Amino acid sequence: MLAALGGCGRSSPPPAGNAAAASATSAGESASPEAFATPQSLAAEPAPPAVELERPPIEPLPAAVAMPRRKIATALRAADLALAAGHLDERDAGSSSASAMLAASSANGRRDDALSLYRDVLAGDANNAKASAGVAAVAAALVARARTALARGDMVTAQRDADRVTLLRADEPDLAALQHALDTGWEVGGLIERGRRYESVGALIAPPGANAAVAYRHALALAPDGAAAQAGLDRVEGGFIARALADANAAHYPQAEQELRDASRVQGGSPALREARASLLAIRQRHAQLLAAQADAALDAGDADRAQPLLARIDYAMPGSPLIARVRSRITNVRLYGRHLPGQTFSDTLSAGGRGPEMVVIPIGRFRMGSADTEAGHDADESPSRTIVFTHGFAMARTEVTVGQFGRFVQAAKYQTDAERSGSSMVYDEGKGKLVARDGVSWRDDYLGRPATDAMPVLHVSWNDARAYTIWLSSQATRLYRLPSEAEYEYALRAGSTSIYPWPDTDPPHDVGNLAGRDRSPGGRRWGDAFADYADGYWGPAPAGKFKANAFGLYDMVGNVSEWVMDCWHDGYRRAPVDASAWVNPGCTQHVIRGASWASAPTQARSAWRGHGNAGDASARIGFRVVREL
Repeated sequence: MLAALGGCGRSSPPPAGNAAAASATSAGESASPEAFATPQSLAAEPAPPAVELERPPIEPLPAAVAMPRRKIATALRAADLALAAGHLDERDAGSSSASAMLAASSANGRRDDALSLYRDVLAGDANNAKASAGVAAVAAALVARARTALARGDMVTAQRDADRVTLLRADEPDLAALQHALDTGWEVGGLIERGRRYESVGALIAPPGANAAVAYRHALALAPDGAAAQAGLDRVEGGFIARALADANAAHYPQAEQELRDASRVQGGSPALREARASLLAIRQRHAQLLAAQADAALDAGDADRAQPLLARIDYAMPGSPLIARVRSRITNVRLYGRHLPGQTFSDTLSAGGRGPEMVVIPIGRFRMGSADTEAGHDADESPSRTIVFTHGFAMARTEVTVGQFGRFVQAAKYQTDAERSGSSMVYDEGKGKLVARDGVSWRDDYLGRPATDAMPVLHVSWNDARAYTIWLSSQATRLYRLPSEAEYEYALRAGSTSIYPWPDTDPPHDVGNLAGRDRSPGGRRWGDAFADYADGYWGPAPAGKFKANAFGLYDMVGNVSEWVMDCWHDGYRRAPVDASAWVNPGCTQHVIRGASWASAPTQARSAWRGHGNAGDASARIGFRVVREL
């Protein structure tokens, strides 16, 4: 029952106090190592009363029988043999040597233990010095044996030996220290028994002064090497730790944290507790990573609604984790840009083979659409100016639709353009220096009516043709493609600029686009109204994407060709949509054209400039590009 009590020395217990155990953090909070109870705060809890263990009764010394003088010498030799053999008193088995010697002399009823023999000699010869020394030697041997028994936790044997010494020689020099060690041992044993009783009823760390942990701690304070007390503390702490890890594996983190806080009240920041905290942290991190992976999978599929609830669960698993900010950012991004990022370029796979136009994701933002009355070149149809806010991103083709791209559509859809049906389109006539109608011109031709290369922006296409291309592209990519709204076009054209032109209010910088400048036609003609100091090397359209991209990564938003947009024509912005959507009236026959062309006057290169044309018109100056919903 009292095994492994440890050393016999008794240390002074720590002073009692009223300090409470370290306070616990809130249930959902992750406790830090600093939140563990300290050894000082644990020891301050008052000790419970030790259980009064039953000590063995004091056994009286057997009556001595006077040894006849003629047999004293033999008895002393037999007593010395018994002492040497460790047969100290009547409780020990007799010494075979002493028994044989005594049997030969028929001495003293064959009591053959050392103490009985020495006492019998003294009963016959009270002044026998050898017998007195023998008794003293037996007492010393009993003290030594008691200490050995005490060291192995055999309190009953140790106490019986100590009691025998008390009866023999109360002035034995080591007796007081032995009895003190025994008293300490019995108190330690009583505290351990008290702790076990508290354990049996679940009083592990409370109430103060009446729980298993405090009983074991005070037992350990009395006997610092006591294995039983340490085992009790480890057992109580281990129970809390086991429950904490079970709760953690079941994702009951507040309960797990509370269990560890309770465990810290057993013996402070033990190695086992530190290891348990590391395990709890690892479990929470793994759970948070798993939830983040689930959110990522949902977001990869563009499903922000499925990812949103996972944010709270990540925060529950691992408060303050960097994963929270990352997933939150991705959710916001998906709501704004679908599965893409602002500035990202992509192209969709088409079901007929190949890929669609290269698209760039346009970032959200706001801008002032139209122009002020005081702007140079202002036209009344550009007002009233108004602020447009983009709350959702969209993707716009980086270039105008090219001849090659449009040709794939015509071939796949067996489509016939308005110019093909009408038999003509507008081309540039070098001799007349202006656009004229010419028969037999179609989307396959350039601005002069000659065959165009695949890299050139497609010309001679009407608004109807552009719209038909977006419908076909949507069916091929299973994504919604359309013409840009007028607001989207101006926003993308400005790309963050607020000046009259998409560049600062000066002459256009080098390589900004294919604009009317000081370039000459093949026949030597010059523009009558142009940017006098600007040259781009082209008279007529350039291949798509030849000049520098703007801040949004878009090519040829100003210059090269003007472009159809979705909106119907209105002669101003009164009653226009307050958002970026297209302003479309059922049955309208005229649509807006945006952006300067290779033949536009400088005033038409302004960001706010608007033009219009009939839905079936085709020209060498007009093309289009597409927008895709995200």
